[in-house]
Amino acid sequence: MRVGVTGVSSDLGRGLLPRLEADPLVDAIVVFDVARPRELTRKCVFVRVDLTRPGSEEELTRAFREQQLDTLFHLAFVNSRVHGAAFAHELEVIGSMHVLAAAQATGLRRLVIPSLTALYGARANGPALATESHALLGTGVRFITDRVDVEQHIDQFAQRNPDIQVLVLRFAPIVGATANNPFTRLLRTGFVPTLLGFDPVWQVLHEEDAATALHLALTTKARGTFNVVGDATAPFSTIVRLSGAQSVPLPGPVSRATIRVLETAGVSSTPIALLDFLRYSWVADGSRARIHLGFVPRIPFHEAMASMRERRS
Repeated sequence: MRVGVTGVSSDLGRGLLPRLEADPLVDAIVVFDVARPRELTRKCVFVRVDLTRPGSEEELTRAFREQQLDTLFHLAFVNSRVHGAAFAHELEVIGSMHVLAAAQATGLRRLVIPSLTALYGARANGPALATESHALLGTGVRFITDRVDVEQHIDQFAQRNPDIQVLVLRFAPIVGATANNPFTRLLRTGFVPTLLGFDPVWQVLHEEDAATALHLALTTKARGTFNVVGDATAPFSTIVRLSGAQSVPLPGPVSRATIRVLETAGVSSTPIALLDFLRYSWVADGSRARIHLGFVPRIPFHEAMASMRERRS
C-alpha cells in the first residue's frame, strides 16, 4: 500500500507518521509539503508542492499518478498562530479543493481528512449529544467557518465520487505534551478566563488516541464522518484545573478581557463568538467511531490532562 500525507509536520502528522512507518501493510509514505520536513522516515518519499499555489492541482495529479497512491491523509490545516487568516484560508479551503480535484482525476481509493467537533458550535438550544448528522452551525470565527467550508466541499466530493472511500474524523479538542493548538495554548497561558455563572461540559482527546484513530482509518471498510472523542466528559473548570492552569471567572460586562486572552492563544480573527464555548456545553457522540472504526480511546481523561501538566513543568 502506498500512502500519501499532507501536513506531516502538523500535530496529527507527527503522530501518524511512526504508525505508518511501523505498519507492514504500508510500502511507501509519500509526503507532500512545501519544504522537506525533518520528520521523514525510511519509507518516506518527499514531493515538493505548495497547496496555496494555483498550479498545485496539476502537480498533485501528476504526483498521485507517478507515486501510484492508494490512500491520502490530508492533514494540512493550520493550528499555529504564525500564519494569518488569509494564508489559512488559502491553505485549508483552496488547498483542500486542489487535493480533491487531484483525487478525483486520479481515482484515489481512499481519502482521510481531520475535522473538529467544534464545528457543531455551542449554543443554549444545542443538542445534548451531537451526532454526525447534526448541522455544522459553527461560529462566526474565520478558522471555524473555513473548516465548515472544507467539510461542505468534501461532502459534495464524496457524493460525486462514490468509488472513493472518504472518511472525515471530527476530533474533540486535542491535548497532550506536544499538542499545539488554540485550546492547548489557552490552557498554557496559566490563567484561563471563564464566564461567571457558567461551567459548560467539554470533551478532550489525547494526541496519541487521535493518531490511533487516523491509523484505523487506513484499513477500515467504513466511510463517512466520525466523531472522535475521549472517554469522558467534564466541566470546563475541571479541565482547566487538571491542566495545571487557574480559572479566572469574569462577569459578563468584562468578558471582552476573555477575547484578549483568546487572541494570545492564536485565534487570529475576531473571536467573540468563541465565548459561546465557555458558556454552553458542547458534547459529541463518539459511538459511530467505536462501532464502525473500532476506535476506543486508550488514554483516560485524567491521564490526558496530566500530560498537559507535564508540559507545563
